[in-house]
Amino acid sequence: MNLFQSNDFFTGCNYWASHAGMYMWRNWDAETVRKDLETLSGYGMTVLRVFPLWPDFQPLKRLYGGGGSRQGFGIERLFSAGEERQGGVEPVMLDRFRYLCDTADSYGLKLIVGLLTGWMSGRLFVPPAFEERNVLTDPEALKWEIRFVRRFVREFRGHPAIGAWDLGNECNCMAGVSDPNEAWGWLNAISSAIRLEDLSHPVVSGMHSISTNNRDNWNLYDQGELLDILTTHPYPLFTPECNREPFNTIRNELHSSGESLLYEGISGKPCFPEEAGSLGPMICSDERAAASLRCSLFSCWANHLHGFLWWCAFDQKNLPFAPYDWTAVERELGLFHETRESKATARVMQEFAAFLKEFPYPLPERKMDAVCLVSRTRASFPEAFGAYLLAKQAGFELRFSGAEEELPESNFYLLPSVSELTWQSRHAWLSLLEKVKNGATLMASLHGTGMLSPFREVFGVQVDARWKEPNRIRFHLKDSPGQEMSASLEYRSQLIPESAEVLAVDSDGMPVMTSAAYGNGRMILLNLPLELFAATESSGCFYGENLNPCYLLYRKGAEIAGVRRKVFCPEPGVGITEHPLDVEHTLAVLINYDPSPVDCRLSFRDQLERVWRGTFVNDRLRIGANDCAILLLKSIS
Repeated sequence: MNLFQSNDFFTGCNYWASHAGMYMWRNWDAETVRKDLETLSGYGMTVLRVFPLWPDFQPLKRLYGGGGSRQGFGIERLFSAGEERQGGVEPVMLDRFRYLCDTADSYGLKLIVGLLTGWMSGRLFVPPAFEERNVLTDPEALKWEIRFVRRFVREFRGHPAIGAWDLGNECNCMAGVSDPNEAWGWLNAISSAIRLEDLSHPVVSGMHSISTNNRDNWNLYDQGELLDILTTHPYPLFTPECNREPFNTIRNELHSSGESLLYEGISGKPCFPEEAGSLGPMICSDERAAASLRCSLFSCWANHLHGFLWWCAFDQKNLPFAPYDWTAVERELGLFHETRESKATARVMQEFAAFLKEFPYPLPERKMDAVCLVSRTRASFPEAFGAYLLAKQAGFELRFSGAEEELPESNFYLLPSVSELTWQSRHAWLSLLEKVKNGATLMASLHGTGMLSPFREVFGVQVDARWKEPNRIRFHLKDSPGQEMSASLEYRSQLIPESAEVLAVDSDGMPVMTSAAYGNGRMILLNLPLELFAATESSGCFYGENLNPCYLLYRKGAEIAGVRRKVFCPEPGVGITEHPLDVEHTLAVLINYDPSPVDCRLSFRDQLERVWRGTFVNDRLRIGANDCAILLLKSIS
């Protein structure tokens, strides 16, 4: 079964044995492994990501002769030519891994195998022969990596427990590369080695922090070219745009789905959160972690991201070796204590798996309302994530695409926080304007250094002056003067409206949002980098008693673009995806990202037939704290 072609959503975790962590292979205990897998399967998990620790499976030593002359590779003797071709792999470790596969299969678990696990939890693990080498660029190291990968894949490619081959755990952390070409060469070598032995299982990235900038060493364009599946490792603590509010609030809960959708849109390949978690009790309580996990699971399911894996299965707080010895954050990350006693997160995953098993419909793809275009000349996660969050609050759904790629068909396009002199090429900009001429709506927001040309004749406004001066503005939509918003900006930008209608103004009367006709479509301008501001400032845009309602500009843009949804909820903390089921029926997934229950007064264009999880009474839908409701709607016409 290909995990990523099925419509089933998988749940699971990253697995190291409960008694030994990453030393499980050298301190082997088969019965412990069996009990671990029995426990994980019993909580509804269907997929584990597992790691043949590289120096345990390929314990290469460089052997020397007189005067330090290099004699070759071996363990205690030089390998023969045949042993070299077999990759120098330790046979007993293959037997232990086969036991893991057999046991996983007996419990209905599929394995994503991180082949070159040379980096794990802040420590480098490589064969002794390569401890002083750059394992991403050294030709001799790469030769043995390829030999290992081919031998391992050839050994297990036919096993029914194998679900996918992962390059290895965050291999971009194993060493430095000097440019994107070196990164491309390593990716191509290892992915090709896998495919030489097995074309039946997908090749998964296993990496994190991949850039939208095609000039960065590890970028989404190269990964999309060479790999079948991309991955995110979305930890709010390590992401500057997250962890700005309590853990179980909308920004953190949408991190997994938002970043994964960005990777999908830019690379053109499926993506899923391959490891995610709270990073332990010093960040939040088990109860908050579980509440956040519930929202993340439902969000990833609603966005068709195939699956979700937690980091990791068991706590590792009593292990005396590095990295557990030197890094406190690595010790209490499990769904379970080291005794296999479950935490609240494990019980949430079990409950979610039970819900999916009982839910009567496969969830179709979500309906898209807009396309958010992302520059390939900068690392654009902040503004892309800001756009995703604001769209959720505003009540519409977007997908991502590269600004230089062929434009997906849509009636609504977004250019978030244009901030480069070379943000978009001339031919790409003119192609986008052609879409607007033919009836689409474009909403663009400007940073102080962003350039678009032509500008004045398409937006219907003239730039009077733009200069760098940190300032804070207060503004409102002209048709909603009582709902004030604010933003801290690095630049001042003064506009003179010409043919454009002014929709929002600041306290000095300066245009903040304008709309102008262009051909058969509309050009909307936001005179501030709204998405970048919302994502990077602790401004209360996404949580708090005095919410800064910047999403209202997005809601106004969607209204101008003619976005029509079957369900409308005014609550910004409730995200809605709509999934056409057949010609008459639609499923709507409503997720309450707030830590408190919510009562929603919904507006419907269709007839409500059934509700799962939520409670609908007297035209109001009640959704539990950090929970979800699913509606079945039937067309009235």
